[in-house]
Amino acid sequence: MNFLRTFIFYACFYGPFTISWSIISLLIALPLKPQQRYRVVIGVWASFSAWAARWVLGINYRIEGVENLPNEPVVIAANHQSAWETFFLQKLLQPQTQVVKRSLLKIPFFGWAFAMANPIAIDRTDGRAALNQIIEQGGERLKQGFHVLIFPEGTRKAHGEAGDFKQGGFMLAKKTNAKILPVAHNAGKFWPAKGFSKRPGTIVVRILPAVDIQEGKLAAHIKQIEKQVCEAIEP
Repeated sequence: MNFLRTFIFYACFYGPFTISWSIISLLIALPLKPQQRYRVVIGVWASFSAWAARWVLGINYRIEGVENLPNEPVVIAANHQSAWETFFLQKLLQPQTQVVKRSLLKIPFFGWAFAMANPIAIDRTDGRAALNQIIEQGGERLKQGFHVLIFPEGTRKAHGEAGDFKQGGFMLAKKTNAKILPVAHNAGKFWPAKGFSKRPGTIVVRILPAVDIQEGKLAAHIKQIEKQVCEAIEP
């Protein structure tokens, strides 16, 4: 049953909608201002994806810590377990830009449309250039009123597996006087990092209080926030 649900999700909902909406976005979104373009290209796609995951895959969610959602632009530091959080977090906090691998923008239709939303597309093989790009472009996005989402682990980890937090997003927050918003979730329990089939269930998303990292050592802040996120992940 899980395999069938997943097949229907990709073949009848997620895949066709992503392609069709990407084509529509390419036709209508270019003249829009950056925040409007984000809401058209990414906001609609993210909302539909979360809806389809709920009603087709049976993957619901519960949000804890809504009172911690900020009014000002922040750097969002979330653990990375699946594709689910890549669209759900864009639905949760808008407008938003993500730090993504550059190859994602080469995917036909989706990648082309996604590029219109001005993500921070980095080359992971060049760490220094990627860090400079995150700080430079991330600073510009924050000034424009965008939240910046980064997955400090760098790549997806299986549920229950921890990864070391990298410094990129934290250096961006330090340089721009932005706060870090830690977010923890257990999406990988139902949408595994590897494998095809998804399992129904309720993902718990915990939004922790925003952290000001301007005072003190950066490395200490990174370790403390990494610890907070790991401890907040629902088993």
